[in-house]
Amino acid sequence: MKKNIYLILIILLSMMSASGTAQTRIGGFPFFRSFLDGIMDEVERPGPNNPTAKPGVDRSNKADLVKNLGLQLTTLKSEVGAFYLPGYPFTTNDGLKIEFEYMMYTTPGSTGGITDGITMFLMDADRTGELEYGAEGAGFGYTYRWTNKTLEGNNIEGQRIKGILGGYLAIALDQNNFKTVRMEGHEQRNGVFYDDDPRKTPSTKPDKYNTYSNVTIRGAAGPDFREVVSRHPSGSLRYQLYEGDWGYPVLATRHTGGSRSSEDLWNQAGFILATDTGGYLQGGFQAGNIIPPIAQGFDIAGGGTFTDPDEPEYRKAIIKLETNPDSSVGGFKITVAIQHGNESTTVIENFTFPKKLTYIENGLPGAINNDFPLIATVPPRITYEVETPDQLVIGFMAATGTETNYTNVIKNLRITPLFGANTANDDITGHRRGPVTIRPLDNDLGYIDSGSGVIGDKEYLDPSSFRFWTDEYTCLGDRKFEHTVNGEGRWVYDETTAEALFFPEKGYVGEASIMYDIKGKESPYDGEKFRSSLAIISVTLANEYP
Repeated sequence: MKKNIYLILIILLSMMSASGTAQTRIGGFPFFRSFLDGIMDEVERPGPNNPTAKPGVDRSNKADLVKNLGLQLTTLKSEVGAFYLPGYPFTTNDGLKIEFEYMMYTTPGSTGGITDGITMFLMDADRTGELEYGAEGAGFGYTYRWTNKTLEGNNIEGQRIKGILGGYLAIALDQNNFKTVRMEGHEQRNGVFYDDDPRKTPSTKPDKYNTYSNVTIRGAAGPDFREVVSRHPSGSLRYQLYEGDWGYPVLATRHTGGSRSSEDLWNQAGFILATDTGGYLQGGFQAGNIIPPIAQGFDIAGGGTFTDPDEPEYRKAIIKLETNPDSSVGGFKITVAIQHGNESTTVIENFTFPKKLTYIENGLPGAINNDFPLIATVPPRITYEVETPDQLVIGFMAATGTETNYTNVIKNLRITPLFGANTANDDITGHRRGPVTIRPLDNDLGYIDSGSGVIGDKEYLDPSSFRFWTDEYTCLGDRKFEHTVNGEGRWVYDETTAEALFFPEKGYVGEASIMYDIKGKESPYDGEKFRSSLAIISVTLANEYP
C-alpha cells in the first residue's frame, strides 16, 4: 500500500473584537491547503505588471488547480503562476514555519533542460490591492526587468517590467539564474556577477560557482526614487529609477549540489551580501555558519511527480521565520531546509534579514555599443533602509524562461506558528484480527521555553487536548473521543494512556483512517493558536485469515 501522507492544518478563525476590526496576533494561523481537492478558498491570484511587455508572450497568471496533482503554476515556456493569501496577515514579531511540497519537472512531451523555479515571497499587506507580479524567467515574478533595448519595434519603456511593489523578501528554489546578474540586451537585473576575470566588476566570483540548483534569498524593493550613474571606460550612463525599478538584491545564495554538480561545489558555491560594502562574501560551510556544510549534494528539483516521501522525487521546502530579538539590526532570522526523499538538509541557517544595506546595482550597463549593453566597471552602490511593514502577507510564484516547457506544482501548503505542536502521521500496515492500538503522540512534539531556548518533546503535549477530525474540514470537537465509521469500525481515544484504538467491523479488509490534532500543555504553547497541524492515523487490515 502507498502511504497517504496528509499534511493538514486547522484554519483557526480570527478572533474579532466588539468593533469587528481586531485580528488575532498572527492573522488566524495555522493555515492549510492541500490543493488536491479542487478547493482554493481564501487564495487570490494576482495579474502581471505590464502584461504586453514581451510581444508574443502571454504573461497572464497560469496558476490552476489540477485535482489529485496540486496547484499547477506553469507548464510551458515564459510563464508565471502566482497566488497569495490576503486574509492571513502577520508581523515580524510573529515566528512562522512555512512548509510545502513541490514538484519541478520537464513537462511531458517536451525536451530541454531545467528552467528557473519556485519562490515564496512576503510583501506589505497594505499594498496587496496593487499587487502585480514582475518579470518571468530568471526574475521569478518577484524582481524587475530593466532594458535599454527595443524589441520588435516596441519602445524601451514599454518593455520594462517593475518588480513587486511593497516586496519585502523572496526565498527561491532556484534552478539557475535568480541569483545572477542579468545583462542580456533586453533583460537587465542586479545579482551576483560570475566571471573568471576578477577585474570585470566589483565582487566578481569565479564562473565555476555559477551553479544550477540553489536556494536564493532576495531582499526588499527599493522604496523610492533614485538617480544613479553607471560607468564604463568608454563612457557613463545616468539612470532615473522609480519604485519597482531597483532594489531586490541577492542577500544570500547557496548551491545544493545534484546531478550537474562536481568538485563538492555544494560546500563551495555560496555567497552572502556584505551589507556594508555591497560585495559578496563566500560562505563558511562550517557547522554553526549561515551556510552550513552539506554531507551530500542533492538536486533542488525532484524531477517528477510523487505521492510519498519514500519516492526519490519527493521534495518539501521547510522555511522558518524566527523573530529577531534585536529588531534594530534586522527582521526575521531565516532558516531554509529541503526534504528530499526521507532526508532533510538545512541549506541556510539563521540568516538575519537586514534592516539597512548597501548593494551593487550591477544590472545597469555602463555604456551601450550598437544596441549592446556593456557591463559597468564602476556600477553604482546603493544604500537604503528596509522599511518594515506593519503587516506582511505570504505569496508564491513559479516562473519559466525561454528554454524549456517546465511544470511547477505546489501542494500541501501549511503555515503554522513556529512553535506550534508538531504532529507526524502514523501508518499501521498488515494488521490481522482484533482491535489495533496506536500511540499517536509518540512521534509528536510539544514545546517549552527552557530559559535558554525553546525545546521540544512529546512530554510537553497535553493528551487531553487531542481531537478527532473526520476530514480536513470537520472536527468532532473537544473531548469527543469516539467515532464510528459504518462499514469499517470504531475509533476510540484514551486520554489517560494517550492511546488510540481501532475496533474493525468483523470481516473488514482495507484501509481505515482518521485525523487528529493536539496542542502543548505549557504556557504559552497551550494556546489555541499553537495547536498542531492535522496528522492521519492509518490502519490497513489484511485478510482475517492467514
